[in-house]
Amino acid sequence: MAQVFLIYPSGPSFNMDYYVNKHMPVVASKWGPFGLKNYKILTLQEGAPYQVQAILEWASVDGFDKAAASETSSEIFGDLRNYYSEGDPIILKGKTIASELVKSP
Repeated sequence: MAQVFLIYPSGPSFNMDYYVNKHMPVVASKWGPFGLKNYKILTLQEGAPYQVQAILEWASVDGFDKAAASETSSEIFGDLRNYYSEGDPIILKGKTIASELVKSP
């Protein structure tokens, strides 16, 4: 498994409704065939240097790399200004080294 993080710097112009209801369903449909397994969208605390973080879980880093290089990515990355106008997100990616499901007592 692998994780890709898209981190959006703070600013007044993030359209969360568009991002969650329009953009991310397109991401799921276009990148699912490349190995995208699921995603989570987090809003970060007020006053932080970043306002939103998307966590995309992939079968492999290679799957993300192939998706990002595919022609489907032009639609996905081209949609950025419809929900965020402050620049570009920071993109980090990495292979999952350890994971554990913690059981509550």
